[in-house]
Amino acid sequence: MRKIIMFLMLSTLLTAQKTQIIELRNSIKDKKHLAKSLTLLDKRENKNIGIISHRKEPYEVKFEKDDLEELFSNWFIEDNKERGSVEYFLILEDLKVNDIPTERSVMGHLDMQMATFLKRNNKYYFLKKFKISKDYTQKDHAYITRSIAAKISAELSNIVKDSYTISALNIPISETDLGDYEKVISEQLPVFSSESFTDGVYTDYRSFAEQKPDKELMVRKNKEGVIKGVKRVDDYDNLNKAIFAVIDNGIAYKKTPTSLIEIEKDSEGYFITASEEELFPQPNTSVMVAGAAGGLIGGLIAAVIDITASKIRKQNAKYYRVGIDALTGEYILPENFRKFKY
Repeated sequence: MRKIIMFLMLSTLLTAQKTQIIELRNSIKDKKHLAKSLTLLDKRENKNIGIISHRKEPYEVKFEKDDLEELFSNWFIEDNKERGSVEYFLILEDLKVNDIPTERSVMGHLDMQMATFLKRNNKYYFLKKFKISKDYTQKDHAYITRSIAAKISAELSNIVKDSYTISALNIPISETDLGDYEKVISEQLPVFSSESFTDGVYTDYRSFAEQKPDKELMVRKNKEGVIKGVKRVDDYDNLNKAIFAVIDNGIAYKKTPTSLIEIEKDSEGYFITASEEELFPQPNTSVMVAGAAGGLIGGLIAAVIDITASKIRKQNAKYYRVGIDALTGEYILPENFRKFKY
């Protein structure tokens, strides 16, 4: 009798558990009408997304249907009545939510990773990768479960729409290699496969990875040969252009908001050794003040590109190995680098 009562109680709890649905309502319309299809490749080992709480009530986070391939295909078809010939693929690598207990309550946590490819001549070509690890606190999000579900839906939409406009990386990989695409692709990128760097100025990670410096820009040095900035090859300073990195005399430097920091390499890949303040300076730092004093663009860029600043590093600062993602160039922050990562 006792077993029957326990079974009924458990059944009631399972039935009563609430569900938070991830609704695929955001637009993924291809305005150029080049896309033919969108196919989801679910590579997650565990298909369950997880449970998070709202006001101490557990909510299971789920998609509208269990058949995700059909769900995503229908989502694409509904938004794209006029279609072209390009086949797009969205690889879902990780999607997890969970509760994190705090002193006073609980906050929600989201981990998400995905990538997009296009298919041509039975080969796959990388487009974009997205990864997020984010905490949701009660004070910032009145309804955590809805906020997380909306974030998941929005990021799925964003990566698909962005992929329509991105040039594919010209490294074909087979379907069998999709499960290990990061390693397969990175090994073929010139920045990893070449024995030396190509000197020059790189405005984004893609150009750095392919070792194709900007032909209109060059490193600017003082009389002592110290890097002081970048300039156009016609000698006019180009202070309003984004810079990812510069390479001088075969040495690569990552541009950060406060300095240039040498890019190093180990068995795990490329990285820089940096403090939190160097990567995420507070608005009242001297660099920001210098920027305001010299004009929003001119002063700030002049300050951040000065390589001598990287030599003046605070004695009491804590430095970390900060990885550089092989496919995106984004920082791979170590644990506890920042309390909240967005």
